[in-house]
Amino acid sequence: MAYVAAVRLVRSWLTSQTTLVGPGKPIALGAFRQHPRSPGQGAYVLLSRIGRAGDVVAEDVIDSARISASIYAGTDEAAEDAAVAYANAVTALTGSPAVIGDARCLVADDLVGPLLVDNHDSDREQWQYLVDATFTII
Repeated sequence: MAYVAAVRLVRSWLTSQTTLVGPGKPIALGAFRQHPRSPGQGAYVLLSRIGRAGDVVAEDVIDSARISASIYAGTDEAAEDAAVAYANAVTALTGSPAVIGDARCLVADDLVGPLLVDNHDSDREQWQYLVDATFTII
């Protein structure tokens, strides 16, 4: 059972998606490992590894990382748009492997979300959606 730095790889992949990330795009501020200090305007994604799926094959070269994406924005519409855009991009990895640095994401599946999180009693952005998926990386 091999492990890879899956959060770093998924973050790198997401950041490279010029149709999703950047000013005027659904995920304007990009992807982070921890909350940015001053998020400014637009949605952002907070990525974390929440586990590992079972072994896909007997070889020890594949990691099946379960990655949770918390999508935050100042409005419900912006957060939902960003979550839907992220979910669609992850779904597109099925059948279209992505090369990320020295690794390759073979498939992303078992997607759950977008799910609205009631975040109104916190000091974070008021709107949050979750999208979880398993990334099979070699």
